[in-house]
Amino acid sequence: MAELDTDIHKPEILEDEIWERFVEARAIKVESELKVKHHNQKIQDLNNYLQRKVEEDDNMKNRIEKTFQLLNELRDRKLKFLMNLEIQLLLKQGQVEVDPGVFSTRFDSALLIHRSVIEDLNSQIVTLGEGKVAAMIDCKDYYKNIHLLEWEHEKMQMDAEDLNTKTRDVQTLRVTKELQQFLFEENNAQRMQKEIQTLEKTIKLNEAMHQRKVCDKKRILDRFMWLIKEKEAECGVLDAELKELAVSLVERQQIQEACVADLVPAADQRMKDIVARRKLVDLAKSQSQEVAVLRAEVERLRMKTFPALVQNS
Repeated sequence: MAELDTDIHKPEILEDEIWERFVEARAIKVESELKVKHHNQKIQDLNNYLQRKVEEDDNMKNRIEKTFQLLNELRDRKLKFLMNLEIQLLLKQGQVEVDPGVFSTRFDSALLIHRSVIEDLNSQIVTLGEGKVAAMIDCKDYYKNIHLLEWEHEKMQMDAEDLNTKTRDVQTLRVTKELQQFLFEENNAQRMQKEIQTLEKTIKLNEAMHQRKVCDKKRILDRFMWLIKEKEAECGVLDAELKELAVSLVERQQIQEACVADLVPAADQRMKDIVARRKLVDLAKSQSQEVAVLRAEVERLRMKTFPALVQNS
């Protein structure tokens, strides 16, 4: 920072007093940032120390809980060993509620309870059950009333929105000439009958125009189908001619190769074979291009036969 405080880094248009104040402010800022960084590091260290102590405290609590649990288990075992003695009792059928085993019933976990306690418990269970049923009925009626009130509230809100919409529509309705006539004329039925007759005439005229256009489109479609069949026939003739030309090309090539083999040396024969093959390849390419052009024309004519649904503006 000492290097940055020199006058070398000072802008030329900046005054010395302002530069000195700027340097002091920057030094204070750097010092503050260093202090903040130091305090942050100190806080981080304290948090780490606190976290470590909390973990140690949790571990110690867990150990203490486990120790107390083991101590209680030991006390229970001691008390059971001192007081849980085996005695033989004769009980009537129906007073034993222990689930019977497959071969013999085990009473290790059974408890001996007085009959009056069971009867009191059963009466309490019945009383609590009746109270619970009554509370459930009250709760059901309460929620039923709440849902009914919510439904009525929503209905009233929808009615209010409907009325507001109708009021807005009435307020924003434009009183046109036709509406004025409808409001002020007494004999509206005659005017409506005239409008209906006009609309019927318009519908009939549109239907006639539609039928005429459909007939025109069908006629054009038939014409295009005839053109497609004609072009397909021409393509078949061209394909046959192409096959014949290919056969004649192969025959001429074989004849030429036989003649060249008899008249010229091997080197000249190879050169002439290359030239003849090149010409034949060019001829085949030109003929294949012509066939491709004819097929593209047939495809174009076929695509033109599809009806175009143009929407009238």
